[in-house]
Amino acid sequence: MHTLANDPTLGIVDNDPLVANAIRSLLVETCAPIQILWTVTSAEQALDAMRDSSQRPQAILTDIAMPGMDGVELARHVKEQYPDIIVIGISAFLDSENEKTHGAQWTEAFYAILPKEIPTIQLVRIIGKAIGNGEVASWTGKSMESMRLSGKELQIIASYANGFTTSAIARQLNVSEASVKTYARRAFEKLHAHSRAEAVATCARNGWI
Repeated sequence: MHTLANDPTLGIVDNDPLVANAIRSLLVETCAPIQILWTVTSAEQALDAMRDSSQRPQAILTDIAMPGMDGVELARHVKEQYPDIIVIGISAFLDSENEKTHGAQWTEAFYAILPKEIPTIQLVRIIGKAIGNGEVASWTGKSMESMRLSGKELQIIASYANGFTTSAIARQLNVSEASVKTYARRAFEKLHAHSRAEAVATCARNGWI
């Protein structure tokens, strides 16, 4: 399993919350070695988030065409204020006409321009390459299946995170305490966690709970 503390950090910006959440979900569900700091729906929200130094990601994935401040303007602000942060643009309209019209300013503003439907493995590798992380740049996605928790396993870890005891979770799910412990043990094995706290931390860092 990759070391979460060393995972590259990412911020996602898209004015369509469904798209923003879909990108986040794909990265989470495939166990991508990326820690998502925030998902926002406007450039202004992204800049607000980054006022807190702990919320400044190594890379930002932003929609290019957004109402108000668009992705190009956001990229310029980031370059001026936080020159170490890499900005990658995404667009649903990557065609030759757009490239002719916006090519120069896009090249200047972004590390790369990607189609929104790009496969997750390619997206992760490009982010890794952009920030100079060789391990992430060569990610194969092999950890995906081994770490995927079932709905019940995730529910139990989330309940532990909320302070519920094993007996309380058993009553809540209408199962025996032994069943809860079995689900929890399976989750620990998949997460390579040695304790309840470690399992909760892993799920929280990946945005699963």
